[in-house]
Amino acid sequence: MKLHVQQQQTVKLHLTQGLTQAITMLQYTSAELNSKIDELSMENPLIERKDSDVPRSFYHKTKQHLQREQTIVPEAAYHRETLKSALKRQALDLHLSNREKRIFAYLVESLDSNGYVTEKLSFIASELSVPAGEPEAVLAKLQSLEPAGVGARSLQECILIQLRRLPKDTGQAETVISSYFELFAKKAWKELSVKTGLSLAELQNIQDIVANLSPRPGLAYDADERDVYIEPDVVVSAENGKLTLELSSRSFPDIQLNSFYETFLERRANDETASFLSEKYRQWKWLDQALRQRRETMTRVMKEIMVRQKGYFFNGQHDIQPLTLKEVADALGIHESTVSRAVKGKTVQTPYELCELKRFFSAKVKDSGDGHTSSHTVKAHLCRLIEQENKMKPLSDRKLADLLKEAHGIVISRRTVAKYRDQLNILPSSVRKRYE
Repeated sequence: MKLHVQQQQTVKLHLTQGLTQAITMLQYTSAELNSKIDELSMENPLIERKDSDVPRSFYHKTKQHLQREQTIVPEAAYHRETLKSALKRQALDLHLSNREKRIFAYLVESLDSNGYVTEKLSFIASELSVPAGEPEAVLAKLQSLEPAGVGARSLQECILIQLRRLPKDTGQAETVISSYFELFAKKAWKELSVKTGLSLAELQNIQDIVANLSPRPGLAYDADERDVYIEPDVVVSAENGKLTLELSSRSFPDIQLNSFYETFLERRANDETASFLSEKYRQWKWLDQALRQRRETMTRVMKEIMVRQKGYFFNGQHDIQPLTLKEVADALGIHESTVSRAVKGKTVQTPYELCELKRFFSAKVKDSGDGHTSSHTVKAHLCRLIEQENKMKPLSDRKLADLLKEAHGIVISRRTVAKYRDQLNILPSSVRKRYE
């Protein structure tokens, strides 16, 4: 066997550090990008944000149409009473002893965001060196406060606390929840009827009562949706038969060179300061180019989406078309992963809603003709069929598939209906059935 040296030419793609960082920057959300720029500007005195003449606009999360607010967000959106502070305020009327106050404070601090106690009472008693029964007594006082259900140690206890606070007689409901909770959770109505002697209509009534209770009472003190404001990354408006695109200045910020250092950069010195500024200038130039590239890529991707989903922007959600990342990538002559990074975590304000950009990408579903329908449209039809069904005789997945074909020409299997139904958090027909 002879050993010999051979030269061979190969072509390999190497990602430079700058290109890698630019790709990463493309997928940054607005908050991540601004945080990154702030971080770099702290290290690099040459990086300076451009002042925008456009005041920051906030858009209401729950409104269908654009709602512009003042530059300053309402104070209520930031200064809100927390669950723990609300409980401590209510505790003033309980007239607790000093030892009870210690236990109460420990219990409150052990609550999770749902309002549930996360520590075992035996552990709390041990930690505070108090008799085993005292945490239980203080917990009962905590559970008497608002919101109803706070301080529960399980979902079952949370529901029972709320049932006992209702003004009407809930004896049957309390019996079912306390003794047959697992069967109730599974909605095994027929087995429950045999074990409890209650009719299916009575069990249905209990289900309706429980459905109106809160399984996570602590969430009432989270940021209320009506006070949550989001600035979308892009805004698409439809007026006079034309679509216009606007990019948010916060999501796509511009930077400029700090003018104070321009004279130092112009000097041809070879000292340490000049070397430092030269390095920082390269970093500034790279960041400026990366931000411009991010803006350009996002604009191109969004304009292509506007072309492909023109029907949606003019006619509404029912007219959304099937679209894949690859189709947009091929149309723009870029890689599919670039489109994926561009839409990741980005939001758009449309004439109808505030939504994520990924909403415009959906799989193709074959129809009875030669065309295709988007999975979003199929799900919308599915929701309407289930909303209009006879609740005493809910539609099975097989029947839903047949109706989609008959009414809309959509050809999908029973399994696909079940998959879409699960994605929409819609229960099976056996569980949706009502007995009254």
